[in-house]
Amino acid sequence: MATAAALQSALQTLFDRRSPLIVAHRGTTLGSFPDNTLRSAIGALQSGADVIETDVIVSTDGEYFCFHNGYEPKLLTEQVDLRTLTAAEIEQKRFAWQGGKAQPGPERLSSLLDGLPDSWINIDRSWDLWPGLLDWLDRADVAERVLLKSPPKPGPLAALAAHRVPYLYFPIVRTPDELAAVEAIDGINLIGAELLAANEDDPFADPAAVAAVAERYPFVQLNAINLENGARLYLDFDDDTSILTGPEAGWGRLVEAGATVIQTDWPHLLRDYLASRVPA
Repeated sequence: MATAAALQSALQTLFDRRSPLIVAHRGTTLGSFPDNTLRSAIGALQSGADVIETDVIVSTDGEYFCFHNGYEPKLLTEQVDLRTLTAAEIEQKRFAWQGGKAQPGPERLSSLLDGLPDSWINIDRSWDLWPGLLDWLDRADVAERVLLKSPPKPGPLAALAAHRVPYLYFPIVRTPDELAAVEAIDGINLIGAELLAANEDDPFADPAAVAAVAERYPFVQLNAINLENGARLYLDFDDDTSILTGPEAGWGRLVEAGATVIQTDWPHLLRDYLASRVPA
């Protein structure tokens, strides 16, 4: 079994490649590539992503799929909750608006991990599935390339702390106090945090607060994605601003704020922008 130090050493190989790292939100969902699929992950990696973020649900018979629950009407044009279906029933579903000639549907988590055996995967929206999912990941033997994240909810954190494999983990936090509460829990292999700041007076809108986290941990993620619900994840330094106004007004401000990791829906544009910042 890998030690916490060994897993952190594996993570350092990513930062040896580049900083900030680029995390592709649900892959690259352009053209016929749907969210949370192997094809979108491959597209993101070819677009310069360092890590693929994916959402995970579980079927009624215990099989794990890459899917963001609640997006069934958008992606499948059905009023259905995939979490109420068996694996066989989920595999009968097809994406309505993307997929091209292949007409794929929701894919198993094993397909993503097996299809990209050398790539890093950030598993999101899975915390309510712990410890069952953690046991499954143990059997898949992927600890050296998986990142877990969650809000700082006591139940999932207790499950993670009690688990025998010290998975690399970062919480999604809005305040230093929330991060401190996670730091106080023994047994968690903490690598940093995703820091949220919706307003200018939020604690992590202050670069000094971001720097204080970066002094302790390598992984400081600021989120550039624009969600459909309009949630403001880190001020207005987001993908929309970066593309419509200019990258310096969005991604550049995240770099200046102290991000060592940026999550985006546009990894190829962020890759090119970050490359342009490196002195010749």
